[in-house]
Amino acid sequence: MSCAISPLPAGAAEPLALLHAGCFPEDPWDAEALGRILALRGAFGFVAWQADTPVGFALARDLGNEVEILSLGVLPDFRRGGVGRALLRAVIDEAVRRGLPSAVLEVAADNAAARRLYAAAGFAAVGRRPRYYRRGGETIDALLLRCPVTRERRPI
Repeated sequence: MSCAISPLPAGAAEPLALLHAGCFPEDPWDAEALGRILALRGAFGFVAWQADTPVGFALARDLGNEVEILSLGVLPDFRRGGVGRALLRAVIDEAVRRGLPSAVLEVAADNAAARRLYAAAGFAAVGRRPRYYRRGGETIDALLLRCPVTRERRPI
C-alpha cells in the first residue's frame, strides 16, 4: 500500500486529535494537549495520506542532541501496509537533515507490532519505565528504545 507523507501543517491540533483517537482509542490525546506539544520548541510531525484521507501520523521533537518520537500511529484499517514504516522513515530523514545523531522513543512492552517495526529499523532497548501506560484497569511497562542515525547508515 503506497501512501503520501507530508509535513504536519500549522494549526493541526484538532484534526490530529481526531486521527490520534482513531489510532489509540484507549488513550487518545485531546486537541489541547496536542496543541501544547506542537507549540514546544523543536516539535514537528508528518501525516500519511491515502488519496485525500489521513491514515497515520508521526509527532516528534528535536531535543538538540537527538530526536524523540513522541507518538506514531496508523489507523487500524491501514496497518501492516508500510504506513508506519514510511512515517518512521520521514522522522529519521528529518533527524539526518537536522544533524541529530540518534532517535529515541517509548513503546508499550506488549505492543508486538510496533516493537517489530522499531527493531527492523535498528532501535534497541536502553531502558524500561514500569507501569507507564494505563489501559483499562491494567498498567503496562514502557520500553525505551534508541537508534543511531547517520547519513551513512539510515536505519530504514
